[in-house]
Amino acid sequence: MEQVIILSGPPAAGKSSVAEALCERFDRMIHVEVDDLRHAVKAGYRHPWDDDRQAREQRLLAGRNACAIARESVALRYAVVISDIVTAEAIPQYREALAGLGAAVHLVTLLPTLDVTLARDAARHGDLAARIRALHPELTRDTASGAIPGAVLDTSNDIDARASADRVQDAVARGVAVL
Repeated sequence: MEQVIILSGPPAAGKSSVAEALCERFDRMIHVEVDDLRHAVKAGYRHPWDDDRQAREQRLLAGRNACAIARESVALRYAVVISDIVTAEAIPQYREALAGLGAAVHLVTLLPTLDVTLARDAARHGDLAARIRALHPELTRDTASGAIPGAVLDTSNDIDARASADRVQDAVARGVAVL
């Protein structure tokens, strides 16, 4: 089934691991990591959390590139999972870039508790704590208010990425994650 699932959440929420677990379940699925697309900028790279014109432009470029890959993939009957930190500011960009796709588009925000997210970051590389502390409350507020649509999953107690992928698939199947 051709569809696009966008997995969002703060750093260390498990987006990439859950995306890989989802991809294992399908014969034709592509995982697009927006962070990899950001790192394709070799000259003038700006961190995605910087708030200057160039950083905003690079966030826009990476999101558009992810959507372009999704469009081409769906056209060839592949399902796509995009992993990105989708803030309320990025929602219109994703909607516009994926409008008229002819496939379902879902947004699932993985939002384990702040303590769990920080512990996962510490176990992984431990250098994003300040960014997680800034972003986690923003995502919590914006998902609760509806500024970020789709499904929100607290994956704090999931035993592994496969369990979280089960929950993502359930939200998509029930239609509660539609972008």
